[in-house]
Amino acid sequence: MDFMDISKKRVTVRKFSPKPVEEEKINKILEAGRWSPTAVNLQPQRILVLNTPESLDKVRQFCSFGYDQKYVDLAKKCDDKEQGKVNFYYGAPLVLFVAYDKTACWTHPQSGKSSGATDATIVATHMMLEAASLDLGSVWISYFDEEKARDLLDLPDSWQSVCMLYIGYPADDFEPNAKMSGHRKPLTETCFWNEAPKN
Repeated sequence: MDFMDISKKRVTVRKFSPKPVEEEKINKILEAGRWSPTAVNLQPQRILVLNTPESLDKVRQFCSFGYDQKYVDLAKKCDDKEQGKVNFYYGAPLVLFVAYDKTACWTHPQSGKSSGATDATIVATHMMLEAASLDLGSVWISYFDEEKARDLLDLPDSWQSVCMLYIGYPADDFEPNAKMSGHRKPLTETCFWNEAPKN
């Protein structure tokens, strides 16, 4: 598949099938992240794979979305207690918790800025695109209680969280939001040749 085809195929999925993601596909997604470029190839990314009911229940606790009633209601709908499963929100059976090790990053010699957040973001992007190439859906989540996540997942002190990727097979009745997924601004609004636009 052409890279542009994969880029356009990747859409935000907010309703997943309960079908588990096969280990072979999870490994391919993780490999895509492993081969992502990072500053000085230091590879500070740290990916925590969460795909058991116990792990997903921890995600539920630190990613409550309680600020919005519609998410609270959606969380209740995603419970599948009859099948012994505890899903959450969009029903994703797999969560990749993306972080970076603060002690393993390149540091800019002039600004002192760490490459960690950029490196981990590149890794997460590559994993999303690989998921799309495997006919899996994904959604990027960055709204969660970082300290609660640290406690519940027992993360090392040196890890800094960046985001989570909810991944799975889209539900049979999932329909992408055409306005959000299919719309892109023209290049003339976001790209400029040889000089920046004047204010």
